[in-house]
Amino acid sequence: MKSILPPIDTIEKTDTFEKYEILKSNISLFENAAKEIISQNNFPEEHLILFSEGTNIVFAHGQNQVIKLYPPFHQKQFENELAVIEFLQNKLSIRTPLLKAHGEMNQWPYMIMSQLHGTLLETLWDKMEYDNKIIIMKELGELIREVHSLPINKLKNINCQWNNFIEKQILQCEEHHRSRKLSEQLIKQIPEYLKPIINSISHIEKPVLLTGEYTPMNILVEKKSDTWHISGLFDFGDCMLGLAEYDLLGPGAFLIQGDKNLLKEFLIAYGYSLNELTSTLSHKLTALMLLHQCSNLNIQIRIPDWKNKISNLKELEDLVWGMKEDSSIEKYR
Repeated sequence: MKSILPPIDTIEKTDTFEKYEILKSNISLFENAAKEIISQNNFPEEHLILFSEGTNIVFAHGQNQVIKLYPPFHQKQFENELAVIEFLQNKLSIRTPLLKAHGEMNQWPYMIMSQLHGTLLETLWDKMEYDNKIIIMKELGELIREVHSLPINKLKNINCQWNNFIEKQILQCEEHHRSRKLSEQLIKQIPEYLKPIINSISHIEKPVLLTGEYTPMNILVEKKSDTWHISGLFDFGDCMLGLAEYDLLGPGAFLIQGDKNLLKEFLIAYGYSLNELTSTLSHKLTALMLLHQCSNLNIQIRIPDWKNKISNLKELEDLVWGMKEDSSIEKYR
């Protein structure tokens, strides 16, 4: 294939990202690359529209296809997404992208896939009727349970390294949140807060496929009979195998926003019983929220004025999740 895209040095990571961000502004460069990819894969020429959001370069190709380009330092992300897209094809009750072609241009991996149609949940959630939010949260719980029920022994090229991942996240947790400008008061509490829960989140008997992308930015909905329903899911570059609760964080932070009724509906639909909605689960979810590889509480906790409502991590736990074993049944009836 003709080398249109320039190589990016991957030795100095910081410098690499800076080079890439500068390069992304050269839209014509990537348009030409996309056109070359289309030609080499024998697809007809159609109008290209660049999606403005996201880390990778993504074009809509006509009405029904997407071309996704990954910089060389996202090779593993490409491999993960490729494996998961192939694995999920025709396995779920909602739509996921269908793979049409993949390859590499001068060390830049690329993928051509079907374009999902629908409305991003992110654009609707704040103004959506509350009863419809309950429906969405139930459907989301069922969808995550559906994905977690798939036999991962048939998933190629993704190894379970959960224990190593958690160990790494624990070691860099305080510095990570310091770089995200979390208050020093909360950062100092992290080691003691994590200590009693580390064993239960590090060692797992049954890993599941984690997409890490059950956020309103990656979920499509469609309106049927005046009600919105989940219709599609996309973007699997951050997939891995690990602890099931890790996938509950996106819905909890971005959608539930401290609403205990939405939380209950979501978790029950996922498969929890009322007796399992306990402070232990709240603690585990908060710990995972702190350890998430993309954790940035200042952005991800969408509870108005939340910083002024808490003074410690236990209060944060109660605000976001707030489940209590002594009152879980009565509280959520």
